[in-house]
Amino acid sequence: MTVVPLAAQTMYIGTRSSEGIYRAQFDAKTGAVSDVRVAGKTLNPTFVAVHPTRPLVFAVVAAPEGKVSSFAVEADGNLRLLNEVSSKGNGPAHVQIDRTGKWVSTANFGSGSVAVYRIEADGRLSEAVDSAQHAGKGPHATRQAGPHAHSTYFSADNKTMYAADLGIDEVKVYGFDAGSGKLTAGAPLKTPAGAGPRHLALGKKRVYALNEIASTVSVFESGKLVETVNALPEGFTGDSSAAEIVIDKREKFLYASNRGADTIAVFRIGSTLKKVGDVKVGKIPRGFVLSPDGRFLIAGSQTENTIQVYRVDGKTGMLTAAGAAVSAPGPICFRFR
Repeated sequence: MTVVPLAAQTMYIGTRSSEGIYRAQFDAKTGAVSDVRVAGKTLNPTFVAVHPTRPLVFAVVAAPEGKVSSFAVEADGNLRLLNEVSSKGNGPAHVQIDRTGKWVSTANFGSGSVAVYRIEADGRLSEAVDSAQHAGKGPHATRQAGPHAHSTYFSADNKTMYAADLGIDEVKVYGFDAGSGKLTAGAPLKTPAGAGPRHLALGKKRVYALNEIASTVSVFESGKLVETVNALPEGFTGDSSAAEIVIDKREKFLYASNRGADTIAVFRIGSTLKKVGDVKVGKIPRGFVLSPDGRFLIAGSQTENTIQVYRVDGKTGMLTAAGAAVSAPGPICFRFR
């Protein structure tokens, strides 16, 4: 059976902007992005999460005294603030929804801590029901002087919450109780020293960790490090740091962005990761996402204030620009409703 994509889809955009969360229309047939506008005003909502079944959007407020916000999605797609709660740390950098749609987690980069919140019946967030403070440091004197929790992810069975910590070269592994929201610390996944894990992609059996400082991808299976591969173009010698990692639904291709080299690395997933190519993109590609049907990749240029859509070759995984770039202020994170 041929699946015909919905022509118009709403995409919410986390930004480093005083205006707030933006929204745009995405044409799944052509890849065109249009009608970019403010959806909900809030300060520096660098990362957002869209609820899979309820009209709710969650965002971090990336400020010293961090907060996590809940917004109701109105009929016109705009956002109405429901409430804000403490992120239980400073500089929150990520927000995620668990597989049941009942809980939200956040990672505080500044303080190196994570927290979990209940989504109440009215869509508001509870105060944190549990939190954990990381400890330690890494070999990089300035980037790893202490813990820097950067992101959280829930496993497919919802029994585990992973937390990538750039400051201590670990992916924390927490047992997660979906009845109470409580966390139980387990044995961490350890990346190479000085790698600086930032974001993760969860496969069927593997955990793929994107290392910001080293610009590498570390692959874990059954709790063991299988390999670490370079995400930078061969021969690149300038300053660069990795930002986002995504795998397609078939777990056939992996994509990783590099800020400085300004590329998206394309890997074929097999028994090992094999580099397919490097696609030059706009400056400082901090965030990107695959469209729901996987036919397009949408990437943001943080410093050029643009969004560029790329058509994905289903056979090779490579990317080709689809149309011209669209203006958007400081685009960092993209999520579809």
